[in-house]
Amino acid sequence: MDPVHLPEYAPSTPAPDYSSKPLPGERSIERTPRQSISHQGQLSFTYQEHGMALTLRGCREEAGVPAFGLCSTVRGEFEPTDREKIISVVVKLEGRIVIKNRSWISSTLLLSKQCTLWESDDGDTVCPGVLPLSIEFPAHYLDIHSGRDIRLPPSLLISRPRRAAVVYSLSLTVRKKRGLLFCMRSPREVSIVADLRYSPRVRPPRPPPLYFSALKQCPDEWQEDVWSIDGSSQQLEANQHSMAQCHFFLPSVRVFSVSESIPFHLSLRGSPSLLQSMVQSFAPDRATDQEGCENPIHVYMIRQTIVRKDQGKAVHEEILGTGELMASDMTVLDEPLLEDTACRSWNGQLQCEKSILCSGFNTPVLEVKDLIVLSLVGPLASTKSLNASLRHDIPIRIVTHPYLARL
Repeated sequence: MDPVHLPEYAPSTPAPDYSSKPLPGERSIERTPRQSISHQGQLSFTYQEHGMALTLRGCREEAGVPAFGLCSTVRGEFEPTDREKIISVVVKLEGRIVIKNRSWISSTLLLSKQCTLWESDDGDTVCPGVLPLSIEFPAHYLDIHSGRDIRLPPSLLISRPRRAAVVYSLSLTVRKKRGLLFCMRSPREVSIVADLRYSPRVRPPRPPPLYFSALKQCPDEWQEDVWSIDGSSQQLEANQHSMAQCHFFLPSVRVFSVSESIPFHLSLRGSPSLLQSMVQSFAPDRATDQEGCENPIHVYMIRQTIVRKDQGKAVHEEILGTGELMASDMTVLDEPLLEDTACRSWNGQLQCEKSILCSGFNTPVLEVKDLIVLSLVGPLASTKSLNASLRHDIPIRIVTHPYLARL
């Protein structure tokens, strides 16, 4: 085509005017904020040993040690001594899971990342007086047994069910030439080690709905979990052929901040005799109490810690909070009631009442997870001897920081 006689094109249509802010008459249904990679602080930490100084900058402080977030970079400077004798300076970032028992100690390496800050290329080069350092936390580590990438767990220290810790450290190793009397020996090494905390700030992807006003208007914001209760269990011998169903509704996001209340709705369907028997069997001191008869289901939140060793495991459960139930006339179940079937409903709130320093995680040797438990017995009952049919677990995740709206 002759470039002198190009065809005529119509003017392009202007691009639509997009905006994240709702127009009049519109409302925002859901917002997913962009995740921030790093949360650097403004503090500095200095370590001195063997006449050398290590300074870490741009840190947060937790438990008196420098703390770093997701994919954070450890930055600072190193000031060596006896610089004319130095052969090399190496920095290493290391993470481990350490589990202790009376008869054994297990150590699992999570990461070992190192880089050389300086190395002599000949005998006449003198190490600089200040060496800048920069080394980054990875988001994942490679499990050598499964070959899978696993999210790097946060720093943690627990005493039950076993003494276990997730620990991170930064070490600087300096190799120096020996004096004339010991010149035939290998170079000597001196090190500075700094304990670090890996503490990612995890937030919910969106806030929970405002109580139950949107349960029917916005059903996508809620998720139903059904627990079938068999009356043929040993504790309910008088109702061998009876069944009850517990319909539990909670926000579908299932990720909640430690500081916020979790709204829920609970509906219980079954024969009136079975519902009464549930109270008489599991809470006899409340059987004659009208409020007790109306609340045969206990709702509470636990944090479950699992330590695995070889083919066995040890489990510890800590109660984080108990739910408050209030009788409600509202029902969200559309199925008609069968003959001789009663339906009772409650609204409730559940909130973490304990201090949480980290979110849950899962590694092959150590796992921490959060659960909402529906139970026929109270949360103070021993879970080790509890029949599995008397309780129903619903996985959730409790995170350390609240939802933050970002434009």
